[in-house]
Amino acid sequence: MMQFITLVQIRPEGASPGPGSRAAARAPQWQHLQHQFQLVGGRVNQIWNILGNDYDLMFVGEADDPKTLHRIDAICKADGYMSKTHPAIEAAEYAQLVQDTADVLKYGGARRVPGERDEA
Repeated sequence: MMQFITLVQIRPEGASPGPGSRAAARAPQWQHLQHQFQLVGGRVNQIWNILGNDYDLMFVGEADDPKTLHRIDAICKADGYMSKTHPAIEAAEYAQLVQDTADVLKYGGARRVPGERDEA
């Protein structure tokens, strides 16, 4: 299972936000998107309004298939919303991934045993 975030701009790109129009992310809009995400295999855990950003909504969820992320963006675009969907990974898991990658690059593919010292 993989985590994802999707950023969605409700108002059309380039439209000038009049007073209160930026807060146009009405419940029926995000509920519709949440339902559409579920139809293509996404499970939405949280929905956030984003203030002071180019996007209006952020969906946080899970998917079993990486292709689901592309389907989610396609749904948003089909509904006329600009969107970006990104895989998300927990910070600790990412830090370990970076360390493992550095170890592979530094040691030519040999994994270091924790506590092992460099022979320099």
